[in-house]
Amino acid sequence: MSCARCGRGLTFNELGLNAKYNPQDKKLCIGCLAEWLDVPRVRLEEKIKEFLRIGCAMFAEEH
Repeated sequence: MSCARCGRGLTFNELGLNAKYNPQDKKLCIGCLAEWLDVPRVRLEEKIKEFLRIGCAMFAEEH
């Protein structure tokens, strides 16, 4: 699956962020999602770490 805005391929965690924060059918990469939400990208990266820490199955450690 690709970002509806820039066309970049989406990661598992980006799909998780979209499920949490983007009610649209069009999925966005972390950069485009940050712009759409008007938040710094680093904030979304922190949220991924937070969701990982609490064991949310919508996110996974990426290597």
